Amino acid sequence: MSGAGISAAQLDSIEQAADWFSLFASGDAVAADREAWQRWLDASPHNGWAWQQAERLQQRLRGMPGDFSGRVFGLAREDRRSSRRTVLKGMLLALGTGALGLGGYREFEQGALFADYHSTIGERLPVTLADGSQLLLNTRSALDVAYAGGQCRVTLRSGEVLVNAQAGSRLSVATRQGDVRALGGRFSVRQLDALSQVEVFSGQVQVQPRSALGVTTLGQGQACLFSSIEVASTRALDYAADAWSRGLLIANDQRLADFLADLARYHPGLLRCDPQVADLRLSGTFELDDPDQTFRALASALPVHVERRTRFWITVVPA
Repeated sequence: MSGAGISAAQLDSIEQAADWFSLFASGDAVAADREAWQRWLDASPHNGWAWQQAERLQQRLRGMPGDFSGRVFGLAREDRRSSRRTVLKGMLLALGTGALGLGGYREFEQGALFADYHSTIGERLPVTLADGSQLLLNTRSALDVAYAGGQCRVTLRSGEVLVNAQAGSRLSVATRQGDVRALGGRFSVRQLDALSQVEVFSGQVQVQPRSALGVTTLGQGQACLFSSIEVASTRALDYAADAWSRGLLIANDQRLADFLADLARYHPGLLRCDPQVADLRLSGTFELDDPDQTFRALASALPVHVERRTRFWITVVPA
């Protein structure tokens, strides 16, 4: 999507998103602001899309050298109007060059808002299918369910789903890269940016990349990534891969930056890791529904401090 393709309503929403983003970054937001922001977010699909662009911009800036994102959004502490202009300029530039707008509003329309089922940030949503098979949507996931000819086709629009298929179930999960057909058992499918991930906890599945002729069969304890043309890699399943379904996040000698990236999937707002502590190692079991306890545990186990500008803007920095 190019800047020329952005409607007036979308531009208005982008400007409003920049205002809200800068308010949260400033540390001045109060509970009433959060409630007003939620009302704004729910008021229009354009608003939801614009907020998604602001979050994506922050995620992309995190990967830039020299803590570029910190300098950009940190302006809010000095001058919220300046920060708002900076955020707005960055969003429009990224949309205009396609960095954020790849698929643009059409992609947003294909996401959670119009899905048969969708989960919010931090939510795990159970769904029971007509044949008794069970689905569990992970955080911020969306999917459609369709029945035809005695078959059930689950289309995963975004996020991750855990499937517990009934014996004899004719169930498949479609992603942007291809299809995963259940041969009974329990497995998960996750939609990544350019790949799909499959993890098999019991039973078997068949993986069919969209543009490939052959299929790959995975059994219990196996996982893979696949593109639209091939199964890119097959590996042994991580023992804690389905911990999220029990409300847990398990780290086993994991880099702090990687752990916080996993945790950020379940945390509303911005969760950043200072590069100085990114390589610290962490082990432990943490409850996804109690982030405050997780942050206290981090500060107790590692030489770090959890810096809160707002409850939606958190940075883990050296102690």
